[in-house]
Amino acid sequence: MIEDLNKAAKKVGLHVAAAKKDDLFTIRKIKNGKQVAKNVTAAEVKKIIKKHA
Repeated sequence: MIEDLNKAAKKVGLHVAAAKKDDLFTIRKIKNGKQVAKNVTAAEVKKIIKKHA
């Protein structure tokens, strides 16, 4: 699942990583490493990717 999310996120300049808690993710910008979102679910990750597209 994380591979699919990362593939979509890379197209808009983001990187998705697994958070410390199970089934949650952290999103950062590729360009400068600034954190966009922390401890979000897969559904929320998809919304954020669409927002940044």
